[in-house]
Amino acid sequence: MKSPAVTSDRLSILHLMLLTAGISIALVVARCIEHVRFTADAHYYNLERVVELDLFGVLVASIYGLSVTLLVFAVGSKDFWVNPGKTLALLFASMCILNWGLELFAATVTHFRLTTTTQATGVADNRGYIWGIWYRSLAVDVGYVVCLPILLWVIYKTREQPLLWRTTWIAFLVFALLIIGQVHFGLTGYVTAFFANWYFEAAIGLPIFQMAAAAIRSASKGEINWWTTVTALAIAAAWCAGVANKLIA
Repeated sequence: MKSPAVTSDRLSILHLMLLTAGISIALVVARCIEHVRFTADAHYYNLERVVELDLFGVLVASIYGLSVTLLVFAVGSKDFWVNPGKTLALLFASMCILNWGLELFAATVTHFRLTTTTQATGVADNRGYIWGIWYRSLAVDVGYVVCLPILLWVIYKTREQPLLWRTTWIAFLVFALLIIGQVHFGLTGYVTAFFANWYFEAAIGLPIFQMAAAAIRSASKGEINWWTTVTALAIAAAWCAGVANKLIA
């Protein structure tokens, strides 16, 4: 008798163990990026030690680790493009690769520059800029633009999914456009100070509320599976925790 495969449609202990391991690895990766970036942070921000991960950083790393692990489970499955949970995993795993890839690239380049070159007296220190972008802003400035083709591809490939899920992927595209508008065109300058303070949470809240509506609708029709349950609950819980933490602070 064959043992259940890790790609089974049932949530098993093995799945839970691997998901936990994936989240743990993601937290380690996030910490490693901070260590690589510390040379630049210490130079430009006069930091004396590596910055600890805050709650937001822990939440992001956890979602990234969960999504990447789920994507590894899902690759090659026949229902990949009709399963909303696997689509969610793909989106957030792509965000992970883009975000952390760009952050690690920026951290490595600035670390190399600061440890191998000497800044001449009286000359502007531009070693922290990459392609004209400050090293701490590279992931945001470039990542959201690069993710647009991925989102359009996902919207096209998931056209067989239920309507509420299809509009969820469109809402993620709107979120990306809103962040691009903020970063590159200063949209927060055209809204009230209160809304500007909550701009990111409101922007990401659009697809999350749409995702919640789609998940509830799927559950009411008995069409939801553990892939969608795990990813949707984790993403929604992370957003709620982030909002609650900001309110308390």
